[in-house]
Amino acid sequence: MVRFYRLLLCLLFVSFNAAAYSGPKGLYTLEYPVNMPDVSVISENGMPIRIPSLRNDLTIMIFWSQSCFPCLREMKSLEKFYPKAAKDNIGVMLISPASEWKDNAEERKFLAKYGAPTLPFYNDENNRLSLSLGIGSTPYTVIMNRSGKKVATIQGEADWNSEKLYKMIKKLIKPAQANPTAPAPLPAALPAVPASTTPASATHQAAPKPHDI
Repeated sequence: MVRFYRLLLCLLFVSFNAAAYSGPKGLYTLEYPVNMPDVSVISENGMPIRIPSLRNDLTIMIFWSQSCFPCLREMKSLEKFYPKAAKDNIGVMLISPASEWKDNAEERKFLAKYGAPTLPFYNDENNRLSLSLGIGSTPYTVIMNRSGKKVATIQGEADWNSEKLYKMIKKLIKPAQANPTAPAPLPAALPAVPASTTPASATHQAAPKPHDI
C-alpha cells in the first residue's frame, strides 16, 4: 500500500510539472522548459543538422511515419502553415525514421502525393532523436525555442489551419532578455575601443526557408 501511494504521488508530481497549459488539439506548454538532446538529423540535401544549433525563434518538429494515417491527414494543412510560420521566424521540420525510405527522392514523391510538395523533411537515423525524446507514437510534435529548449508538445493529430493554435504557438516566442552580467557601457568622455573587423565564424544553423530546398 505504501508503494502504491508513493507511485501515485510521483505521477501527480510529473503531471503538475510537465505542462502548465493544455491548448487546442492537445498543445501542452511546459512550465519548466528542458534542454533538447544533442542529436543530429539528416536534411533532404544530406547535411546533418544538430537540433540544439537551430536558431529560429521557434522550431516545430513533427514526427511522423508513412504508415501513420493521422500523420498523412496533417500534410495539406502543414503545407499551408509552413510559409506562414516562416514569416514569423518559426521553422517547420518533418522528421521520419530514415529506415522507411530507400532514398530522398522516394520521400519527396510520397510527400507530394499527400499534399506537401515543398515541406522540408529530415531523416532520424536509428530513431536517435525520437528515442531520446521518448516518443512512442506518431504524429507527435515538439516545439523548441531559440535557446534549444523544449517548450511545448502536441500529442496526436493537430489542426494546423487553426488560428487559435497559431496564436498559442506565437505566444511561446519570448523576447530577448538583457544580460544582467554584461559590463556597463564606457563613460561618454572615454573613447570606445573599435570593434574587431575579423568576421565571426558561423556557429549556428537555421532551419531552411521555403525556397532553400
